[in-house]
Amino acid sequence: MLHQQVPAAPLSAFVALLWTSERGTLPHARERKLPTGCVDIVIPLLQPAITRFADESDAVGQVFRGGVVQGAHDQAVVRGTGGPSCAVGVHFRPGGAAALLGGALADLRNRTVALDGLWGTDADDLRDWLQHAPDAPERLRRLEAFLIRRLRPGAAPDPLVADALARFRQHPALAAVSPLQRASGLSPQAFTARFERAVGLTPKRFARVQRFHSLVRRLAAGQAANWAEAALDAGYADQPHLIRDFGRLAGITPGAYRPVSAEQPEHVALEKRPIRPLPASLR
Repeated sequence: MLHQQVPAAPLSAFVALLWTSERGTLPHARERKLPTGCVDIVIPLLQPAITRFADESDAVGQVFRGGVVQGAHDQAVVRGTGGPSCAVGVHFRPGGAAALLGGALADLRNRTVALDGLWGTDADDLRDWLQHAPDAPERLRRLEAFLIRRLRPGAAPDPLVADALARFRQHPALAAVSPLQRASGLSPQAFTARFERAVGLTPKRFARVQRFHSLVRRLAAGQAANWAEAALDAGYADQPHLIRDFGRLAGITPGAYRPVSAEQPEHVALEKRPIRPLPASLR
């Protein structure tokens, strides 16, 4: 079961969504998480650790005790989904994570790191507090209260970056960096550095992910029956351009894209578990 909450001000300027989920064992051991260009925090409450894999062929993976920060990605992440789970998470707005995680977002690009590496013992204290919450709504209330306490007084998104992000969101299929850079009055290098410092991706990388993400959401909703039309509608030059870009960002072809659900278009199941026959005594 998934519970979501849009945070109240002043946190809403930085965080898009707080969530908590509880589930049993899934029929698949791993998922491919497609990029959104945003930063996330994930804190496991039932299982002791989170596992991330370099790719599908990685049999061992990297184990993170406690919570993790997933930096802004422009490529897919392979994550372990084995066993029952209870977790909480923070989905930051583009440009919002710096207020709570510091300004080294570019160093987190396409990386997952332990939350206690950024927050120290506060990360362990938060996890313990959340584990002792009596129910899902209280977990979300505690998470929101903790984040508000960590928010430095007077924190605000970079207005120049916020304007660029709003334009990207308005027309993801037509997103172009050069007009935004010229309107900012900054040199290309200065504009790119300022955007990357706030978002974690360069403007070109972010625009590419937004175009891809808008396409993925349409595919998951069943709104793209014709690939040539889908390519043009999403802002790709043609169908081969769409296929190449999809492969680079998702690690799979568009035809192989099968989301876990329409409500979770960024999640693609991997490694389905074999169905074991019932013992003779139970047939």
